[in-house]
Amino acid sequence: MSEDGTPRYATQALDPSYRIAYREPQPNAAATEPTRRPSSGSDPLHSIIDRVSLRHGVSAALVQAVAHVESRRNAHAVSPKGARGVMQLMPATGERYGLTGAHSWRDPERNIDAGVRHLKDLLSQHQGNVALALAAYNAGAGAVSRHQARIPPYRETMLYVPAVLAKSASISAP
Repeated sequence: MSEDGTPRYATQALDPSYRIAYREPQPNAAATEPTRRPSSGSDPLHSIIDRVSLRHGVSAALVQAVAHVESRRNAHAVSPKGARGVMQLMPATGERYGLTGAHSWRDPERNIDAGVRHLKDLLSQHQGNVALALAAYNAGAGAVSRHQARIPPYRETMLYVPAVLAKSASISAP
């Protein structure tokens, strides 16, 4: 907790006021691929997420969790703010990653691919700090920057980050 009572979440303790909410598993020398669960043959979205995550080197469990929390894995979801598809991308973000026509937004593979590339870029921008990357995915990279590389104190974002981390952990658990 910060002095003003704002909870602080991170994948590493940046100072004594931080509480570790989730710690990414440390890769060993033999594990060069992202952590993956066997895909479910009956769920095409699961297979797409596994395939796209592997292609871009992002944890499939993390992407499954983002898709679940963002849209409940609904390819046709549209938020009140205009975010669309499984990965709930805002129009400008989707266009940056190649979603240009109505058909591309409705195509789950293209929407997931764009969302995973966006998440990968945010992870890189935040030096692998999953909590900050998720905060930026939810509130925007500018919001994280304006709050000195901390999770912005927006109710939605402060609920979103732990929800995705918890879902990811439950998916990764054997």
